[in-house]
Amino acid sequence: MKILSLTSIVAATVIGLLNIPINHRSAEAQTTNFFCGKIGATPATIATKQGKNIPIILWNSNNYFTESGEDALTRCTRVSGILSTQQRNGYRSITVSISKNGQPMICAANPQDGSCRLLYQVPNGQNPQQARQELLRRVANPQPNLPPITIY
Repeated sequence: MKILSLTSIVAATVIGLLNIPINHRSAEAQTTNFFCGKIGATPATIATKQGKNIPIILWNSNNYFTESGEDALTRCTRVSGILSTQQRNGYRSITVSISKNGQPMICAANPQDGSCRLLYQVPNGQNPQQARQELLRRVANPQPNLPPITIY
């Protein structure tokens, strides 16, 4: 009887240990990473999900970011890093704010001081909350069949 119990314990332990790598790979496969790459000559925030590169944001204009002193490639790199960081908290800090000139913008709240880390200004005529929801939908579950958000 004791031998059967010991055998059961050993078998259960082996099965449990064999499942660890499988579960670990499954979690890794679901993780989305963000980086700044290029689509043609245009900087793009790209999500990598299950080995596929999926463009999320195209940064079309170099003069759009003159207020911050950033060109499109710099903005792309910075925003890609912010999105990677935001993924850890489920993108809860991505919000809509209003700039000093009254323009709505999508930003990520800084966890230390609550300040807005600008992702991009909402294009004129676009509903800011809808723009935020569209970004959240794309970063939370990147889909290769959706065109990227284009920022001019």
